[in-house]
Amino acid sequence: MKRQLSVMSLLLGAAILITSCGNSNESKDGAGDDNETSTGISDVVKGVSNLDNLTDGAKKMEELQTKLKSEKPLSSDELKAFLPESLDGLKRTSYSAGSMYGVSVVSGDATYTVDDQKDIKISIIDGAGETASAIVSLAQMGFMVDSENITDTEVEKTGDFEGKRAKTMDNKGVEGSTPKSSEISYLEKDRYLITLRGNGYSLDELKAFMGKLNVNALK
Repeated sequence: MKRQLSVMSLLLGAAILITSCGNSNESKDGAGDDNETSTGISDVVKGVSNLDNLTDGAKKMEELQTKLKSEKPLSSDELKAFLPESLDGLKRTSYSAGSMYGVSVVSGDATYTVDDQKDIKISIIDGAGETASAIVSLAQMGFMVDSENITDTEVEKTGDFEGKRAKTMDNKGVEGSTPKSSEISYLEKDRYLITLRGNGYSLDELKAFMGKLNVNALK
C-alpha cells in the first residue's frame, strides 16, 4: 500500500507538472514546449523505476543478510590470496588486514604502486557474520538505485557496469594540478564488498584490473 501511494504521488506530480507546462505554454500564445514536458515525464518515470529498484533491493537486502549471518569469515591466508604480492605486474607496496567494528567484520586493503604518480588500492569487506552481513546487504541495496552526478571534472554513476551493479567515479583531474583518478565499488559473489581506487588511472583503465582480481580465492 505504501508503495502504491508513493507511485500515485509521483504520477500526481507528473500530472501537475504537465498541467503547469500546459498553462505556461498557453500564456505564450499557444507556443508549446515539448522538451520541457518530455523532461518532466522522464524525471517521473525515472523516479518510479528507482522506486521499483529500491523495493526490490529491500527484499534482496533482507534475504542476503539472512544468508550471510551464518557464514564463516575469510581466514588471513584467504585474504592474502585475494590480495597477492603482485597484480598484473604491479608490486604490492602495502598490505593490511583485520577486523572492523570489533571481531565481526573481516576486511583487507592492498596498494599496488607504479610510481609516485600512479597506484591502485584494492579494498575488500567480507559480508560473513552478524554485523558484516548488515553492512554488505545495505551496500547491495544502494547499488540497486540508478543515479548519475556530473561536474566539469567528475562523473559519478550507480548502475550496470561490466556485468555487475556498481558505483563508479571517473575524475579527469586538472592538468598541471590534480591527477586523474577513478573508483569502482561492487559486490562479488553476493558477499564481498570490493572497491578499486585508481590514482592516475581513468575509469576505463581501472576497470581492466577487475578481471585480474583473484576471485577464485573467495569462498
